[in-house]
Amino acid sequence: MSDAVNIFASDEARRSDGTGGFRTTAEMLRLINQPGYISLAMGGQRLRGLYQRFSAGFTANMLKQFALYCFIGQVEQIKRTIDSGQAPDLTGTETPYKFGYCTFVVAGAQRGAAVCPGSDPAAALQLLLSSGAPADSEDIVGYTALHHATQNAAGGALALARILLEAGASPNHQSRYGEVPILGAFQTGDVDAVELLMEFGADMDIADADDVTPRGMFPRAGPRVAAAVTKWLRKRAGEAAPMDEKACAQCGTAASSLKFCGRCHAARYCSPTCQRAHWPTHKRTCQPFDITTAVTVRPRYRAAGRILSTADTTRELLGIRSGARPARGRGAHAGQAPSLQPGESKRIIIKVQVPMALDADGPGAAAPSGDMLVYTKRRDFVCQISKADNADAYARISRAVREKGVGGLKAYFPAELNGEDELVVKIGEVLAEQPF
Repeated sequence: MSDAVNIFASDEARRSDGTGGFRTTAEMLRLINQPGYISLAMGGQRLRGLYQRFSAGFTANMLKQFALYCFIGQVEQIKRTIDSGQAPDLTGTETPYKFGYCTFVVAGAQRGAAVCPGSDPAAALQLLLSSGAPADSEDIVGYTALHHATQNAAGGALALARILLEAGASPNHQSRYGEVPILGAFQTGDVDAVELLMEFGADMDIADADDVTPRGMFPRAGPRVAAAVTKWLRKRAGEAAPMDEKACAQCGTAASSLKFCGRCHAARYCSPTCQRAHWPTHKRTCQPFDITTAVTVRPRYRAAGRILSTADTTRELLGIRSGARPARGRGAHAGQAPSLQPGESKRIIIKVQVPMALDADGPGAAAPSGDMLVYTKRRDFVCQISKADNADAYARISRAVREKGVGGLKAYFPAELNGEDELVVKIGEVLAEQPF
């Protein structure tokens, strides 16, 4: 925290006015007091900007004593105040931003309050919830503590989000913008927050004030988000896809040194023992690379700029705090030929992106022609597939991507490199979405 706080000083000694340094304006209140959910046309983006701007003056010293205890996570002081009957109404709110007491705990953890002596945000949150503080108390723009916790995972906020969800907080509570919490997690690209909200039943079809739904947004939130969401959607539907999890197909071990089935290259195992034990089950779906399941193409290795996630690039341009972005392979140049010895073959997992048509809003649906972009997670193999070189194979790969891929634009396949000029793509086995 930027300002020194005397936790045990009285409100008078700290000259607290109860605002926390937050303030509102007549314009903010006019926008907030509109009926219904606030769309962009109603000034939603303007309200977001004002909310952020006038929260910049936050200072913990300006909180009233009990709110400060919550902010710092002082569980013993919170308990003593509640037990003595001196606590405020736990269903109430404080500051012009109308933060509930659970939101104060989350806000404190995000701002580093947990380093203070005696601080235990998790225990403080559990105590407040068990004492009657509502898990879904809204602030002035309808954000609950769960909205705040899943928009910014700093300070162990996701552990607090889990406590809120286990206590009954709704993963589908809509803010004044009509946003459910998972839309905020999509914007920051925080996969752990997405996983948590999906685990607790986040609804993918609740539209915000501008008719944006989680189902419509997640394919544009980056490959890591798309992989997490589609995994949960399949799980809810009782379905599965090859390589849904990076885990042993037999025992579920999530080891880093898993080996592929040498026949299908779509199942992974932590040991030969597990592979043998799983064979009676796996043999029913194990499809080898052959003319019915795979196509052979001649790759091209033209330079085509840098491979960057559109979602991550947009977050950086907008200054949105986002989840960790892998350094390995980040922005690798297109046109990376394989490093193979003569006669050597290499089995890999590839991502295939079909060309996209451009509309007024940017990339849209798949285009009927143009080179496909192909690369691995490490970007140690990057190429293009040209329709002119591989007409039949191009058509079959394109059909698989459009019918079974993410948004009909990209899909993941097992593949085999047989030298620089031959790539075998197993189109008969579209893999689960991978985080790259």
